[in-house]
Amino acid sequence: MKRSRVVPDQVIIATVLSTCAHTRNLRFGKAIHSYMLVSDALIDAQVSCALMNMYASCADMEMAEKLYNRVSEKDIVLSTTMVYGYAKNGKVEIAHSIFNGMPEKDVVSWSAMIAGYAESSKPMEALNLFHDMQRSGVKPDEITMLSVISACANVGALDKARCIHSFVENHSMCKILPIGNALIDMFSKCGSLTLALDVFNAMPQKNVVTWTSIITASAMHGDGRSALTLFENMKSEGIQPNGVTFLGLLYACCHAGLVEEGRLLFKIMVQQYRIEPMHEHYGCMVDLLGRAKLLGQAADLIQSMHLRPNVVIWGSLLAACRMHGDLELGAFAAKKILELDPNHGGAQVLLSNIYAEYGNWNDVKEVRGVMKVQGTWKKKGCSWMELNGSGLSKKDYEKKKELAARFLEISTDLSNFEQKIEVSLYNVRLRKHQQLRDQQLLEMCNRHDERDVH
Repeated sequence: MKRSRVVPDQVIIATVLSTCAHTRNLRFGKAIHSYMLVSDALIDAQVSCALMNMYASCADMEMAEKLYNRVSEKDIVLSTTMVYGYAKNGKVEIAHSIFNGMPEKDVVSWSAMIAGYAESSKPMEALNLFHDMQRSGVKPDEITMLSVISACANVGALDKARCIHSFVENHSMCKILPIGNALIDMFSKCGSLTLALDVFNAMPQKNVVTWTSIITASAMHGDGRSALTLFENMKSEGIQPNGVTFLGLLYACCHAGLVEEGRLLFKIMVQQYRIEPMHEHYGCMVDLLGRAKLLGQAADLIQSMHLRPNVVIWGSLLAACRMHGDLELGAFAAKKILELDPNHGGAQVLLSNIYAEYGNWNDVKEVRGVMKVQGTWKKKGCSWMELNGSGLSKKDYEKKKELAARFLEISTDLSNFEQKIEVSLYNVRLRKHQQLRDQQLLEMCNRHDERDVH
């Protein structure tokens, strides 16, 4: 177009910038911006929004903020773009500050902020903001609900999951395919395979994500046989499995001890469906063979990999060796881990434990000495439970019980001295965590672009 000396208008420039945002092509986006400055092209509201969206999508918030600050009248579209950009890049407090300063908010604005919290390990903040959105009278759409369902899944509270499901049903969203898929995942992570199956069975349309979600849900809940049955039903429906489907199936076999079924699935994946195994597939197979005490076969599989084995794969072998008492192979696996990650505290602790079980105290001393010099340590595990509708780690729960018992003891001791002593009580605040989700808000910002075009 440039070679033919045709001058692009604002619509074309905005469209190209939106493409750069979609593809995260910052270099080409900057080139377009430079062209606009050199050619004195008119930068109207639509192009300005497209520029900010491009920089925000490419994680260059410094440039996006410069452009934003140059605009005297900041409308809802520009402010939402900045909320989206800061939230997407993990700066949710700045995003929330801009969001709170917006005199007007639409569904895109609310969705951008909710998604920001959901994807920044702050699921409770996302759910609280969703309730604020309802009180404001703004009706959530599909994108909003995907973020809300994701946040609820990461909270892990079943009562909240039921409420979200009821909201989706009451607003006739259950038949939307991505919503149904997300609900299956939510109920699975909140501990109810039954409700996940209910959602699955009620869905009028199913795709590979739907089948993969319910197979993975069955695997997570230890129902390996059901996962395999679902796979057969999936094939009979003519749905082609993908790599994630097989990952769920191998995980199911691993936790159900279905060694031969796992071998067959791995073979089918490679030979019939031509899916190249990734580290995760190999990791499941090593874990499956290791749990079955087939340590030599697990080691042979690692040696035959077309990929370089990573820490997770060697870690699966090490854990199996620890379980079955194979000192020599376990030490070999631990050393492989430490070659890849010299500060891996978990490998050093397991290697030390293996040496200790076999009375090799000099080796124990050597490993512990290295850990002390390096300052490495193994992060303690933490499990979760639901208490009064909220997710609570076992560690926090035990701490809360300990505090309650201590308070009871103190209260008893002080009962004879109540004229002299005043007792103050402090509530224990619980902290919650979350993992990230899809990137769908970019399309919503572009929806504003299209609205301005028309």
